[in-house]
Formats: sequence, C-alpha cells, structure tokens
Amino acid sequence: MTSGIRLIDHLVAHELEADSVEQALEKIAQWGDGAGLFKSTWLKAAIKRESEFPTGLPTLIPVAIPHTDSVHVNADGVGFFKLNNPIEFGEMGSLDEKVQVKMILPLLITNPAEQVDLLMAVIGALQDAEFLSALDSASSTEEIISIFRGAGL
Repeated sequence: MTSGIRLIDHLVAHELEADSVEQALEKIAQWGDGAGLFKSTWLKAAIKRESEFPTGLPTLIPVAIPHTDSVHVNADGVGFFKLNNPIEFGEMGSLDEKVQVKMILPLLITNPAEQVDLLMAVIGALQDAEFLSALDSASSTEEIISIFRGAGL
C-alpha cells in the first residue's frame, strides 16, 4: 500500500487523553509545535475548519483526519494519535451526524494542490481493516511507526 503518505514520526502517540475535539487538537498542536511542524496559527485554524468541515470517518474503527490550509504548517505528512477514550467528532460530509473517534490522523500539507490526493490516500489506507485493527491494538509509539512502515507509509 504505497500512496505518497509519509508518517511524521515526531507526530505520533499511542495514548492521548482528551475530552473534546478542541482539547485533542490543542494537545496535537503542542506536540507539533514542539517539533516545529505547525505555525502558531494552526490550532485556531484546525478548530475552525473542524467546526465548518468535520473530518470524522465512520470506518471500522472510527477516525478523524483534521487538517488546515497549507499556510498553517511547516511540513508534509500525517501524524497519528490513539485516544485513551473516544471523543465525538462531526462526520465528514454531514452537517449533523457524529462519530465516536478512537484515532486522529492530522494531515500536514504545504502544497494546496496535493491536499485532495493526500486526503484520498489516507482515507483509502483507512479502508484496510487489518491496518486499522493493528493500529488500534498497538501499545507503543514505536509499534505504531512500525505498522505504518510495514504498510509502506
């Protein structure tokens, strides 16, 4: 499964404690800021975009793929955060449906022309039940990185 998706190792955690979309994005922003991946505007932009264009996907194990416009990031790739407890995200493509998300894959895209392709590649990868189950069962950051690498990501 090669797709142009590049996992950013510094943006991976096997445990993330959050009670809301905003709190999860805030913690991801702190993680990304520490690695120099996000600009200071990322958090506000991610929260705003999530409220207008939700990114929750009702996959076998529900996930969210938050992202912002390219002006808010310094790198290309995808991160991965496994939530300790599911949190409610709006469902992608819906105005009122909700999804109890267990994993968050923030997308970082510096070239706006690549956004749709990367988003579709990530959604495609998330259709793989074996890949999703392995991520859900992972008990360490190293194991998550290994699963992505094993999938060619």
